[in-house]
Amino acid sequence: MRWADARRIAGGDVIRVFPRRTKWTPIDELAFVGDPPLFRPPEQPVMVSCAFTWDLPEARRLQRAWATYYSNVQIGGPAFGDPGGEFIPGRFLHPHVTLTSRGCVRHCQFCVVPKREGAMRELEIRPGRNIQDNNLLACSRQHVEAVFEMLRVQNRAVTFGGGLDIRLFQRWHVDLLKGIKVSEMFFACDSDRQLKRLEKVADMIDDFSQNQKRCYALVGYGPETISQAEKRLEAIYDLGFLPFAMIHADISENPFPRPDWKRAMRKWQRPAAIKAYMENR
Repeated sequence: MRWADARRIAGGDVIRVFPRRTKWTPIDELAFVGDPPLFRPPEQPVMVSCAFTWDLPEARRLQRAWATYYSNVQIGGPAFGDPGGEFIPGRFLHPHVTLTSRGCVRHCQFCVVPKREGAMRELEIRPGRNIQDNNLLACSRQHVEAVFEMLRVQNRAVTFGGGLDIRLFQRWHVDLLKGIKVSEMFFACDSDRQLKRLEKVADMIDDFSQNQKRCYALVGYGPETISQAEKRLEAIYDLGFLPFAMIHADISENPFPRPDWKRAMRKWQRPAAIKAYMENR
């Protein structure tokens, strides 16, 4: 079953359990990875959070394991299609991460966000320095400017990990970016026809270094070959961005169902490897 709306128990203690540790995993004393420890917190609600479908068997096993010691153990998360409610910092994501909106205005065939989260919803803006909104720039200008004001006040280097939509990027966004400390800003170029749009964005943010300009690139979608994908990745690099190859896979499969693509794309997922490869072309 899916867990109840987290807002109902926001004022109390909640144990969160995750199938695996990643850089996104919360770090507080009530966040656990795996089985119940020998010394456990007192009786309270337990939420087993599962982000990826390939972790579902382990998540269900953990639900049974924690139910041995706790009376209220629920399971849910993106892998179950949960649309998400108000964002609570540090609950299911590392406290440096924030979400100020949910949903997306796009309906890309390869993306599950519109089906899972629905239409765009602007949320209460919570502090954080890694913005993981699915499409921040699709929010109202008032909301976007308020997010940047939150970032400016924090005065820390910011990562736009959720991505900035090249189809919505405008000059006033550049002014906002120049008013804060930017660590990395991610864009996306998932097909050859998007290269022209990316070129326009490159002209607007020419003042930023290549290390600050990252670009997600979906590869292996449809009939695309490895050589075709690499040609696009090289073009993204030549526009001044560091590409990050994301191998297309059905969400019901393992994270890397195609070993040939995994091997070929490995050098396109680490900045040092990308630069070394491009310098020796």
